[in-house]
Amino acid sequence: MSFSRFSLEGQIPPNYKEEFPGRIRRFGFRELDENSDQERSLGWVDMMDSLDAEFPGEGFFKEGYLVLALRVDTRVVPAKILRQHVLKAQREVAKKEGLAFLPKERKKEIQEQVRWKLLRRSIPNSSSYEVVWNLQTGEVLLGTNQPAICDLFAEHFHKTFLLRVVPLHPYELMLRHLGQLGFDASRLSGIRPWGLKGE
Repeated sequence: MSFSRFSLEGQIPPNYKEEFPGRIRRFGFRELDENSDQERSLGWVDMMDSLDAEFPGEGFFKEGYLVLALRVDTRVVPAKILRQHVLKAQREVAKKEGLAFLPKERKKEIQEQVRWKLLRRSIPNSSSYEVVWNLQTGEVLLGTNQPAICDLFAEHFHKTFLLRVVPLHPYELMLRHLGQLGFDASRLSGIRPWGLKGE
């Protein structure tokens, strides 16, 4: 399983057990509105049940951890299908209005109308990504390494908890580990890359 590590910036409020549940529910997942042209919806759900965004019993607190899942639903109209339907609609409009060519703006208007119509009929793709937050160390694990999802997660995390997370890359993890061992990390600045073929 792929995952990404994040480190918390800032301090968890002392009353987090009272504050976080309301914020989690406020930014919980909401279904896409079938009558809108909204293409994506995301929010928190129960890690064990991606249909539960109500969190009865506040089971997301587990022995010093906060565990959730980020659900992301996306509606997409495949480009090939969109082109076919747009071309058909443009031809029908041109014939109805007795025009040999449609103006650029009219074509764009038809394209948006067709895309919105197809978008409403499309079934969303749904994905959930596990989130495990160590409330003692501030380290957060996200069950994916897709950059786009990591960015969405970091943004939604900040909206929800008013705290920022930053990615923990291997170099930062090494610096942390060396610091725990008492090694002066500033000495690493003088290290040069070594080529396997020599110089």
